[in-house]
Amino acid sequence: MTAARRRGASADGARGARPRGVTAGGAALVGVVLVLGGCGSGSGLANDAAATLQAGVLTVTEAVADGRYDDAEAELAEVRADLEAGVDSGQVSATRYRLIDDALDRTALELAATRDAVVAQQAAEQLAAEQAAAEQAAAEQAAAEQAAAEQAAAEQAAAEQAAAEQAAAEQAAAEQAAAEQAAAEQAAAEQAASGPAGPRGDGGPGKDDGPGKGHGKGKGPGGDD
Repeated sequence: MTAARRRGASADGARGARPRGVTAGGAALVGVVLVLGGCGSGSGLANDAAATLQAGVLTVTEAVADGRYDDAEAELAEVRADLEAGVDSGQVSATRYRLIDDALDRTALELAATRDAVVAQQAAEQLAAEQAAAEQAAAEQAAAEQAAAEQAAAEQAAAEQAAAEQAAAEQAAAEQAAAEQAAAEQAAAEQAASGPAGPRGDGGPGKDDGPGKGHGKGKGPGGDD
């Protein structure tokens, strides 16, 4: 693959935020760059082969920096294929091949480790987010249940208060009615006690009440002389 094609590689590879403290393949890629240096006659690495390999390493570096680990692994395989082609064409000596191949192996290992770390971190973050969402939902559910319980308790207290007030009103009405009844009975009793007196004695006039003094023996006309 040419440098132009590598730079136009798809950005759809696996992406992920690199964990803190992790430089995906960074040290190994630097090693590759270093072993690719010093090309030319007598170096065991032809200029054309060195340029192709360096372009491939740059593409791997860019993919890693973007978090496109699938693309980085694919580009790394292309670099290795270019290295093999350089050996076959005589542009890369056996000694330089071993050096570059070892650096590519280290890069592949670091890249795989970084990818695994990214996947693990993403899984942990996803788990933490789900846990937080579950806890939030549980808290909201508990709050809703608490609010419902308090509302039910308030309604129950209001109902009991209303019932108590109703009972008190009925009791007061009953006591008022009883008091009025007692007052009516008391008034009736007093009325009965203070009514008109009955006939006095035998009901007839007394001895001295009539005119004259009874039927004494007088000498009226036609009487005995």
